[in-house]
Amino acid sequence: MRFLIHIVFALILTLAVVSCKEDSTSVVSHPTNPDVVPTMTTSDVQTVISDSGHTRYRISTPLWNMFEEAKHPHWTFPKGVTCEELDDNFKTASTIKCDSAYFDKMNNLWTLTGNVRITNPAGDVVLTDELMWDQRAHRMYSEAFIHIEKQGRIIEGYGYESNERLTTYKLRQVEAIFPIDESRMPHPNSGNAPPRPMQ
Repeated sequence: MRFLIHIVFALILTLAVVSCKEDSTSVVSHPTNPDVVPTMTTSDVQTVISDSGHTRYRISTPLWNMFEEAKHPHWTFPKGVTCEELDDNFKTASTIKCDSAYFDKMNNLWTLTGNVRITNPAGDVVLTDELMWDQRAHRMYSEAFIHIEKQGRIIEGYGYESNERLTTYKLRQVEAIFPIDESRMPHPNSGNAPPRPMQ
């Protein structure tokens, strides 16, 4: 937003100088690259997003960059984002948190990175370092190491795929299955994903 204000102020000054010269013309170049410079930057955001005419998601983030004029329009959330999926009664059905995110507007595809944490109403938890969320297909998937807490047990492995509410999922390569041990779990508020297994 400050950048846009500076551009407007510069244009006003240029027009003022040109108006004082009767026989001169000026061309103001616009050197910004829309793939690099955001169309708009917003801080401390809380907003909702509709899907098929229904309010389905609530997003909060410290910093939201919108690249609406880029060749491939997208949004970035470099300081992390929290996204809640809302049910038909506008109650939280599932929650996603991560350290940073990238949203491809053309494909409705999210790339979530860094301490990704997902929860659903049943209390299931998914922790990983990277997760793709395809809103068109209503699916989530990842090739990164996945830690799942479900029905009193922990499942770890690679090749994760699930629906948005985590009610059904599959893991192509299971590395371990064991009962939940509270003493080895990260604190619920730490947001830290578990360490990767040694190769």
